[in-house]
Amino acid sequence: MTNTTTVLLVPFLLAFLVFVLRFYNREGASSLTQPSFLLAILTMLIAGIYLVLGIIDWLPPYSTIGFALIGLILLGTAIARMFMI
Repeated sequence: MTNTTTVLLVPFLLAFLVFVLRFYNREGASSLTQPSFLLAILTMLIAGIYLVLGIIDWLPPYSTIGFALIGLILLGTAIARMFMI
């Protein structure tokens, strides 16, 4: 694993927090099938996959860029959903 692992996980963690905050505040934590809850789970699964692949040294070349883009897309989605009514 490289030194960028910690920095790469920041968008995933921020997206997770925003999705969870939206789930509890705006959607009232009413159902586990709410989009915010499902996106929060997806965010943590992708971050977990990245960590596991890094630990067992199976990360393909340039996968860090791909995971970073996915994290930024999820963060952008989280921020956009936060302002949706």
